[in-house]
Amino acid sequence: MPFDALNLKVITDELKQKLVGGKINKINQPEKDEITLNVFSGQNHKLLVSASGSLPRIHLTEASKPNPITAPSFCMVLRKHLLNGTITDVCQQPFERVVIFEIMSSNELGDSEKKFLICEVVGKSANVFLTNADYKIIDCLKRIPLNSLADRPTVAGQKFEFLTQDKILPNDYDKIKSILNGQFEDPKEILKNKLLGVAYPTLAEMAGNAKTADEVVQNFKEFFVNLQQPKPTVIFDDGGKPKDVTAIDYTTILGNKKYLDSLNKAYDLYFDEKDKFQRHGEKTKSLATVVKNAIHRTEKKIALQTETLLDAKENEQNRIYGELILSNIYLIKKGDEILETVNYYDNSQVKIPLDITLTPQQNAQKYFKKYAKQKKTVEYTKGLLEENKQQLIYLKSIAQSLKSPLDLHDIEDITTELQNARLIKKPQTKGKQKPKPSHSKPLVYNIDGWTVYVGKNNVQNDKVTFEIAKGNDMWLHTQDITSSHTVIINPENKQIPDEVLQTAAEITAHFSEASTSSKVSVFFTQKKNVKKPNKSPLGFVNLLSYKTCIVDPNEHTEFLSKTNSKQA
Repeated sequence: MPFDALNLKVITDELKQKLVGGKINKINQPEKDEITLNVFSGQNHKLLVSASGSLPRIHLTEASKPNPITAPSFCMVLRKHLLNGTITDVCQQPFERVVIFEIMSSNELGDSEKKFLICEVVGKSANVFLTNADYKIIDCLKRIPLNSLADRPTVAGQKFEFLTQDKILPNDYDKIKSILNGQFEDPKEILKNKLLGVAYPTLAEMAGNAKTADEVVQNFKEFFVNLQQPKPTVIFDDGGKPKDVTAIDYTTILGNKKYLDSLNKAYDLYFDEKDKFQRHGEKTKSLATVVKNAIHRTEKKIALQTETLLDAKENEQNRIYGELILSNIYLIKKGDEILETVNYYDNSQVKIPLDITLTPQQNAQKYFKKYAKQKKTVEYTKGLLEENKQQLIYLKSIAQSLKSPLDLHDIEDITTELQNARLIKKPQTKGKQKPKPSHSKPLVYNIDGWTVYVGKNNVQNDKVTFEIAKGNDMWLHTQDITSSHTVIINPENKQIPDEVLQTAAEITAHFSEASTSSKVSVFFTQKKNVKKPNKSPLGFVNLLSYKTCIVDPNEHTEFLSKTNSKQA
């Protein structure tokens, strides 16, 4: 993806044309590493600046994201210094991925002051700085302390230092020619990492099929001429997803191409799709980590509680010892440490330890107290153990849903579910807010004319089972392991063909913990036999009756309804 300084120059020129003279009327920070500025310059524009380590970028956008209830500190600083300010210039540090916005805004006394918003879109070290007119840092998006190992600490009050690299300028044709004259094999490999601000895909396009140093230089000159008349291009893969975007039509990058009138629009189209996928993966991974840790904690609790119950198996012995002491109290003499007698429950010979400081009656009471205490412990631990076993099943069902193909609405469902389960914190809200309705939808299959719904998470599972399904519909779920809730719609209560039932069972097994196994047991029963226990978590059900079939997991994408693509 050639998001380099040469393509960024085209972006900067477009931003200068559209934003200079514009007034900043809104500033937000929808992500921890991303800010947006709404600018009015005859018409409204939204500038997006991302300091994401994997997708740093700057361009105008039409996409919208929800903003946090409480604005982050950097966002508040920007609002204090830049809100209602006017953009007076936009420029680029020559051949660097750095864009500088000059902004005139009023201070607290009403005096006009110059500020700079410096946006570095340089990979993992991407950052956004706010400085005064003397380039002293007021604040920045990513703060790096003075005691860090970074080359450029980012502390308020420090002088901002522009990036410097010991590389050749891509328009220094004499130096480029002298390097290539000394060794000419593959100019791309020779010049790689030596030119300032040029990504490898751009270098490949600039070098072309040149055979001599003179031809390379000529190609470079032609590239810069073409860059003066941009032809923004988005390249799509065979599946219709954007895979690249360039300022001009790169002949070295193949694919289905779409030409736009603005590189900002091209980047917005490309990065919006890319960013959704990127953050989708990050959020899914983050949620999976939360669930994994919760599963580990729950399993540890179950192990400890099971061990407690095993230790308490000797509890009955304390009661028997107390009874044997009382029944043999006449045999016990003062100072005896052991009572040897016959256990009249099994006629075995037993030796009962005695405390010489206690009377025989007190020794008996000591064993009875131990028995009573352990009995309470056992009853309490049994309750906790059962709760934790149910919790483990529930957590595994969430873990399984995170392995399904999820869209953003699915992730919202799972996030809300984890918030309600107090596994992650709920965002701060002002006053009471109504629960957000779920916009996610289950998968829909059409199997030989039979409609089949498959839940991808617990919210959808409850929806499939208790909202979509009716009494005569067929309900499926794997035996003893977590899986999707699957329903075959059967409004006329017809006989469901064995082939349809088997296919639905194979889909259910695919969306389960046993997706990579074979010979998976799947329950099937009419929905009227499925009941939800009171106050049970999402996805929990009890079955009044059922039958079982054995199948091999299969996703059966050939039966997926077109409705799914519309939902996505």
